[in-house]
This record gives sequence, C-alpha cells and structure tokens, in this order.
Amino acid sequence: MRDYLTALLQPSLPDQALANVPAALLANLEAYLVGKTSYQDETGQRWIYAADLTAWASDLIYGAGMAVALPLATVDPADFRAVTLKLAP
Repeated sequence: MRDYLTALLQPSLPDQALANVPAALLANLEAYLVGKTSYQDETGQRWIYAADLTAWASDLIYGAGMAVALPLATVDPADFRAVTLKLAP
C-alpha cells in the first residue's frame, strides 16, 4: 500500500481513472474527493486530477490518515502491486 501511495506523489503522475484505484482505498478516496472536481471521459469513466490524487496520498502518508477505516482483510497485495506497476514511469 505504501508503494502505491508513494507512486502517487511523483511529479509526473497523470490523471487517473477512479476505477484504477485499489478497492481497499476507494472509500477513503471518495470521502476525500467530496466537493472536489473530477471529470468523465468519452466512455463515462470518472477520472481524478493528478493534483488531487497527490494531495490525498500525501494526507494519508503524512497527515490525517484514513478517513474511512480500512479492514486489513480487504487489502489484496496483488491488487496494489498491479496498480503500482501501472504508475511506474
């Protein structure tokens, strides 16, 4: 999980589809995004601005932590590894 969140702090991070966020972190990201702007692509998929993802990851790592409790049973290491590899430059 830490590798995934750290990857979101990279300055070259592009905007990301909400569907690409690991399921275990989705509720936390959605809570963070309340009142923030996102957009949809031509297929209707919701996208999150890179700056918002970076701020959210920074807040989780260095700030307030999780807005929604994360039961450890929901963490799938393979899911995090796959998404982290997508973010690699």
